[in-house]
Amino acid sequence: MMDPVKKEYLEHGGDRFIVCAPDQLELALDEFVDEYGEAPDVYLLTEVAQELEKWKAPETCRYSGEKPVYILV
Repeated sequence: MMDPVKKEYLEHGGDRFIVCAPDQLELALDEFVDEYGEAPDVYLLTEVAQELEKWKAPETCRYSGEKPVYILV
């Protein structure tokens, strides 16, 4: 279950997130901390998509052309 504050953030167009493939998770964690100055919550993208029916997830990993599995918020 997604944190209610982060869920509302994404529902209202928040853009402080990274989607990534499993083999890119470590890189995404490092970049998120460097870019935003805090540790992210990590969720399975499929679960977030179920909770946020109107939200459209990016279709590719930020670092590769692979299908993303995780979202860091």
